[in-house]
This record gives sequence, structure tokens and C-alpha cells, in this order.
Amino acid sequence: MSTAKDRGYDIDLYRSTDKRWIAGVCGGIAENMQWSVMGVRICAVLLFMFTGAFAVLAYIAAVFLLASRSDSAANRRTQCDSSNGYHRNTNDFQQKSRPNLKQRMFDYGTSASSKLDEIRDRLAKVDQRIRAMEKHVTSRKFQFDREMRRGR
Repeated sequence: MSTAKDRGYDIDLYRSTDKRWIAGVCGGIAENMQWSVMGVRICAVLLFMFTGAFAVLAYIAAVFLLASRSDSAANRRTQCDSSNGYHRNTNDFQQKSRPNLKQRMFDYGTSASSKLDEIRDRLAKVDQRIRAMEKHVTSRKFQFDREMRRGR
């Protein structure tokens, strides 16, 4: 039974084993977000300059929270999926299988216009049902049945 940490929190987030200077946190984030490792390291240094100890604590926490990419995780990532022919380390397969951290952070869902169309369709169905109920309540059969139940 594997933990979420061992599975990369289901977003393929691990500490890097080959792009590491200290513990591989910046390399792992860069691999996951598909950014350059040097850019992530520069951001980490800037974060340290502006926040001081907070950046160091965040880095230390990431060391303990992120698992190191094991050989099995690396093999799983580079295996070829026979059903569609994509390799796990290509962008196409990652988008079809599990989203990475960047895709989860910047997923805005459906557009506002499609949501408005869905709401418009639902309101039209509600309007049709209300019209059908009004037609039934104002019909002679409904009034007759109502009078028969009252015993008039």
C-alpha cells in the first residue's frame, strides 16, 4: 500500500534525483511544472531574499513532504503506454493521464459562456415544467377532481 507521498501526491511531484544541488526540491518542481531548473532556483533565491527564514523553512518542509523519485517512479514515468503510443514523459500523455501541479493550479474549468448556456437550458426546462403544471391546475379536469374530493 503506497502513501500519497510515495505516489507523488497523484500529480507526479517528487524530489529530483538527477537535477539536484542540495535535496532536489527545485529540480523536482521544475520537472513537474516543465520549467527550467535554473529559473526555479532563481525564484527560490529571490524568495529567500524577500522572506528570509520562511523560504528556508518552506524548503526544509518540502524536503520532508516530497518523496525522492524512486527507480520505480522513474520507470513508470518513461514507460510507453501501448494503448495510445504516447510516452509518459511527453506533454500529450501527461495531459491525458494525470495533471501535473501547473495544470491543477491553472485549471479554470469550463468557460463562463458555456456555464450560461447550461443555466439557460436548465431554466428553459424549469419554465416548461411550470407551464405544464399551470395548464393542469387551470384545467376543468383538475377542478372537477378537486370538487369531487371535497364532496360537493
